[in-house]
Amino acid sequence: MLENLADRRPWTGLAAVVVAAATLAACAPARPVSFPATPAVAVPTDLRVRTEGRMRTVPIEEYVLGAILSEVTPVGEAPDVVGRIYELQSIVARTYAVAHLGRHRAEGFDMCETTHCQIYQPARIASSRFTATARAAVARTTGRILTYGARPAEAFFHADCGGSTAAAEDVWGGRAVPYLRAVVDELPAATHRPWRADLAVDEVRRALNADERTAVGRRLDAIEVLARDDSGRAAGLGVRGERSYTVRGDVLRAVLNRTFGARAVQSTRFDLARQGTRYILTGTGFGHGVGLCQRGAIARLRRGESVGGVLDTYFPGSRVGVAGS
Repeated sequence: MLENLADRRPWTGLAAVVVAAATLAACAPARPVSFPATPAVAVPTDLRVRTEGRMRTVPIEEYVLGAILSEVTPVGEAPDVVGRIYELQSIVARTYAVAHLGRHRAEGFDMCETTHCQIYQPARIASSRFTATARAAVARTTGRILTYGARPAEAFFHADCGGSTAAAEDVWGGRAVPYLRAVVDELPAATHRPWRADLAVDEVRRALNADERTAVGRRLDAIEVLARDDSGRAAGLGVRGERSYTVRGDVLRAVLNRTFGARAVQSTRFDLARQGTRYILTGTGFGHGVGLCQRGAIARLRRGESVGGVLDTYFPGSRVGVAGS
């Protein structure tokens, strides 16, 4: 992720669903620019995971269990829906781990426990009331990952697409990925939550000046959306002040959220207007918008769609299988 990350993906459905806020950023590369073909590999038996400051060797299915319990707390959902939520998240978590084996090889392990990789809090296995259901879901999906062309897919996910997912290249640059493209989320509008940020102009200027990529100088005259991608996200913004420039939407969001908090600018699917000494941003969605839309997925599972159908919606052309098959 979890972004950059920004974002991790809280499962927030139409009912009360609580998720670790950290979930919002995982499953996204720290600075993704391209997606080279991942070698076809078998699902490993164990992973080397850094947790609580030390490296542990963990059976991969136990890692998946700890990860999905850390990412998802589906309060208020019917038992059958909870089971399918954890099946879906199991496949996604396992796929991410397989596709990113050795991400921290230089440091002596495969995966970290933070949103840089996936949230992994093994203590939740003992404490969560959903452990039995989640463990059964992991068992039902053992060894199964999302594949594309017999290779592990890049199983990115986020909290809420706001009405449409985004193509990976539109968000992070690099080459197009066939199964990570903009998909209109054909669900009732109320499925996706709106948000609003009210930011003081002087504080915005200071936030921009804290990063050399967005430094504007002693005054900030205007910020405006110059281009949007196919999902409606702000792809390019013009910033005018003592220094003027254009900036990618994801960069501006990351810079502002360092100062105002991860939940200030929740996505780049926003409109922006200056009102006196304030900038008002109104938008929908939460997270980078690439891949699985958790809020949309839970709504689909609740109305009876299958796990495979949901994955096919958000990763079109992929399939659930075994790496290398």
